[in-house]
Amino acid sequence: MAANNHAKITALLPLPVDVDVDVDLIRFEKNLLNIGFFSSHDPRTKNQNRSSRRMEQTVNQDGKRIRVSVEFQSSEVLGLPSTADRDKFLAFMKIVNEERAREGFIGNKIRFRGSRLLKELGISRSGRNYDDIYEWGRRLAQTTITSEKVIYLPSRKKYSDRTVHVFRSFQRVGESNNDGSDRVDLFEIELEDWLLENLNHGYVVPEDFNAYKLLSRPTAKGIFGNLHLWFHASQGKSVEKDYVELCNYLNVTPYQHLSKIKSTMGASLDELTKIKYLSSWQVQPMATKRGYKIVMLPGEVLLRVIQHSQKKQITDKAPTSYGLNQIQQKAFDVLVDHGVLPQKARMLVMQYDPELILDQVEVCLSQLFDPTNGRQKIANPPGFIVYQIENGLPVPTTFITERKRKEFEAQKKQKQQADEIEWTLRTKYGEWKDELLNAEVTARYPSEQLPNVLEGIIKNRIRKDPKFKASTWTRSALEQAALALLRKELLEDLALPEFEDWKAERPQAELFH
Repeated sequence: MAANNHAKITALLPLPVDVDVDVDLIRFEKNLLNIGFFSSHDPRTKNQNRSSRRMEQTVNQDGKRIRVSVEFQSSEVLGLPSTADRDKFLAFMKIVNEERAREGFIGNKIRFRGSRLLKELGISRSGRNYDDIYEWGRRLAQTTITSEKVIYLPSRKKYSDRTVHVFRSFQRVGESNNDGSDRVDLFEIELEDWLLENLNHGYVVPEDFNAYKLLSRPTAKGIFGNLHLWFHASQGKSVEKDYVELCNYLNVTPYQHLSKIKSTMGASLDELTKIKYLSSWQVQPMATKRGYKIVMLPGEVLLRVIQHSQKKQITDKAPTSYGLNQIQQKAFDVLVDHGVLPQKARMLVMQYDPELILDQVEVCLSQLFDPTNGRQKIANPPGFIVYQIENGLPVPTTFITERKRKEFEAQKKQKQQADEIEWTLRTKYGEWKDELLNAEVTARYPSEQLPNVLEGIIKNRIRKDPKFKASTWTRSALEQAALALLRKELLEDLALPEFEDWKAERPQAELFH
């Protein structure tokens, strides 16, 4: 039966225990590690739950203690992902990381030769091992993950409540030589949107693949990736884990007796100690409840790998942004923030107009999600962005980008400032004319003469203008009107310059004094 064929775990070829081998960092997606997607159970052991598994726990999210759960389901034939599947997934992620380094992002779909995957694993190119790859891919495509506030989506800064897969599709697209000699199998994988998005956004844990291949025990491999997280969080201090909870996470049988714990899980911890990922470990009684806890101290190799991965994360970004001007730096940061590899981002901002890049990224982001249901429409946002840039796709004239918005706001503000200046100058011009007129009135008509002059203007106006009637106007209104007529005549006599001429004749400093 197919299930029995799958049951055989292909062991990795033993490598010499050399703690000074080169570090080969693989980017392992954090959710798959946190939820224990690849369990450490032996698929050869028949049990009722081999096609389904559920975990619940209380965690701290956004400062609140909440109950979360995750459930895995697969077919009875294929079973749930196990240690052998983790081995292949790590080798596959090495291939994916190479594409990311080459293209600047991880795209869909990903093709690779079966021989390449087997070479990374250090196992023979036998026909059975090629078939194991095929079963591995089908298992990861068929296994469902039902998340209740467990799977985190960093680009949206929220936890997912939905059922997802790891692979959207998996297929063998080419093969030859069924007898196994010089066999060439070509496989194609399409990642699910959430996984592709998280990988491109760097929601990953760096793991040393070379050190991983030194391990042989499934439980040791299950604990391995978590050591990077645990001791990074503890800053190298000791880490304590509830033994039963750790067994549930790994999907292995917990035991009650101390001797059995040491002979089972202890053997895996010894293997981690041997490669210097742990310096020591102990099994101790729990202080607050019955049972045991595993106390672990980090080994020198693990601490060195953690330090190496931190330095690599810094150098991956910092040098690539050196020498960019301000607008190029802004475009570079935006591209990296949206999943484009720093080296690729630098090349783009150096080769293309960085201002146009900023506009194109905005257009791309506006097209990622369906406005009616909020679902993501674009499976590979970084690849979509890079395609737009490299093919020079124009920004729609009707699309108002942030840059256009700022230009409009700047123009509007500039116009408002110009209008305010114009209004201020016209006010000063009016005050200047009033001062000259007041001086002219005083000079021509001293205070004792002015009332008689205004009276003469009133009488003369009454005779000539029917609307200028003393019977309907107050005395004060008549005098004000007469004064205005007098000032009008004087203004014409003075022949003062118009506003524009007046402004042009005066220095800028004088205008705003």
